[in-house]
Amino acid sequence: MKKVLLIDDEIEMLIGVEKILAKKSRFEIFKETNPLKAIELIKSKKYDLIITDLKMEPVSGMEILQAVKNYSSDSKVIMISGYGTIEAGVKAAKEGAFDFIEKPFTSKRLLEAIQAVEKNVEEKNGNVKSSSQISVTEKYGIVYQSKEMAEVVELIEKFSDGDMNILLTGETGVGKEVVARAIHLRSARKDNPFVPINCGAMPEQLFESELFGYERGAFTGAAKQKPGLLEFAEGGTFLFDEIGDMPLSLQTKLLRMLEEKKVRRIGGQNEVEVDVRVIAATNRNLEELIKRNEFRQDLFFRINMVNIEIPSLKERRDDIVLLARYFLSKLCVAADVRCKELSSEAEEMLTKYNWPGNVRELQNIIGRAFYLSNTHFIQSDDLPLPKQKGALFFDMNVIDLNYKEAKSRIVEKFEVEYLSYHLRKNNGNISKTAEQCGIDRRTIHRLINEYNIIYQ
Repeated sequence: MKKVLLIDDEIEMLIGVEKILAKKSRFEIFKETNPLKAIELIKSKKYDLIITDLKMEPVSGMEILQAVKNYSSDSKVIMISGYGTIEAGVKAAKEGAFDFIEKPFTSKRLLEAIQAVEKNVEEKNGNVKSSSQISVTEKYGIVYQSKEMAEVVELIEKFSDGDMNILLTGETGVGKEVVARAIHLRSARKDNPFVPINCGAMPEQLFESELFGYERGAFTGAAKQKPGLLEFAEGGTFLFDEIGDMPLSLQTKLLRMLEEKKVRRIGGQNEVEVDVRVIAATNRNLEELIKRNEFRQDLFFRINMVNIEIPSLKERRDDIVLLARYFLSKLCVAADVRCKELSSEAEEMLTKYNWPGNVRELQNIIGRAFYLSNTHFIQSDDLPLPKQKGALFFDMNVIDLNYKEAKSRIVEKFEVEYLSYHLRKNNGNISKTAEQCGIDRRTIHRLINEYNIIYQ
């Protein structure tokens, strides 16, 4: 990228942005304070990137954007919008602006947006692959590249062909059902049903009738015979998800079914043979439940012929960005839109987060970010991640630095986020910000200049 046109009717804004870009020798910078003259420049000259303010007189940023679409469609536009003009900024993005940035913003935020533009241009020229083109290791519905998940896939391939009962353990949201389905798809039973049931989600009084079925007249409302889910899974695989929540009374009957491969419907006299492979899954410590007499030890031995421990997402951090891109790509295909990208800052934020909800939480976060983001690139601000204790003030990336440098980095992060928040809250009013923060105007101006915070 070479030619960049900056447009704003306030010279202070232009000087601030020029100061940020001047540090990068690859930019040839042009400035214009008169938006009418800027439109004439757009008609007559070619610019790679146009950075324009939204609210200007006598011509707005939206009219600048329209001029770019009419006379210089290859130029990319980054729109800058002040506090209170976000809705207009969203409209600008929908009308073709590549990105929009809300004041106040830092040099890092602006440079990241420009980097995203450069990446987009390179992709169009065929110089780099987009995330939608990056090869994804996917086996049996499992997306991974980490050695931790490679070991899980190896176990799936090793034990799926037999008929041994398998116990899947791991935290909530790690993908135990996905692994169970993978075992089924890899097995000789793949053409027969895969039936999952959540042992903790079904009321105890309904559990037995759903699992084993019932005969006509077995109880009030039993107007006709109903085979149970175990019969429905004949020849296939049955998943008992969250088996640690199964009532003790049903554990006894399940144990008998596993031993004899037969079930008796409620109200029935005869037993029905069933041919199913059982996979159990739990996020609880079954051995602890056995000690408390909440889970049968003999049932544990029966379902735990093979144990596959599925690592939490924080234990397989190499997969986080890969999974995020995969979920994002699926959303874009479903919505029939050009595939969105994650900015480098957004990817870094995803990698640092601890993911207590694991893969399920990651999928939900990406889904919400897809709809929250109004531009091609999903930025860190678009990620609806909950604030973690200490996350604002501490960054694990500084842990190996010497004390003074680490402290300096942490202080810088705090000052930038703290000041940007209050400037945004007060619509860029320095006096009001100084009063609310309990610091003088001179200190605020020093911090603005030190960190290149654009607020006007």
